[in-house]
Amino acid sequence: MAKENRRTQMTKLLLRTALIELMQEKSITQITIRALCEKADLNRTTFYLHYTDQMDLLRDVEQQVMEQTVEHMKNIHTDRRTQRLVTDFLEYVQKNDLTFRTLLCRDDSERFRRRFVEELMRLIGGELPAYGDDRRTRYTLAFLMYGSLYVTIRWIEDGYKESAEQIARLLFALNGSVDENHELRM
Repeated sequence: MAKENRRTQMTKLLLRTALIELMQEKSITQITIRALCEKADLNRTTFYLHYTDQMDLLRDVEQQVMEQTVEHMKNIHTDRRTQRLVTDFLEYVQKNDLTFRTLLCRDDSERFRRRFVEELMRLIGGELPAYGDDRRTRYTLAFLMYGSLYVTIRWIEDGYKESAEQIARLLFALNGSVDENHELRM
C-alpha cells in the first residue's frame, strides 16, 4: 500500500476524531455523514474520497486502534507473563481513554471487543503456558482474557478509581485461580 500524503492523513485523523466524539452521544447507526463532516469541518465529497459510509470509517478507526495497541505492546520490553506488561497496557488504555471508552464500553461494541481479545491473544498467546490439551488451553485463555477485558471495562466505566498497577495486581490475583499445574482452582 502506498504511503498516504499528509493531507490524506490529516483528513482521516479529523474524520476519526469526529466519529469518536459523535459516538459519545449517539450509536454508530444514528451518526450521519453530514454530522461527521460538520464535526470534522470537511465536505461530503472529501469524506467519500476515503470512506464509503460511517461503518467503513468505524472499521478504519478500529483497525488503527488495533495496530497502535499491538505496536505499543510489542514495544514493552518485558516478559509477556509479568504484571508489568499488564500495568503498561492498562496505562496505555487510560492515556487513550476516550478511544477505548468508545470502542470497548458501548453496548454495541461486542464485535470490536472480540477482535481486540483475539488480536491480543495472537500477540501474547504463544508466550503463555499451555493448560492441558489445545481445546482446554483455548478455553482457559478465553476465560482469562475475556475476564481481564471485562475487569478493564469496569475500571474504565468507574473512572479509573484504582491505579493501573492496582488493577494489574487484581488481574494477576484473579488469574491465580489457575495453579502451577495449569489446573483451574475452584
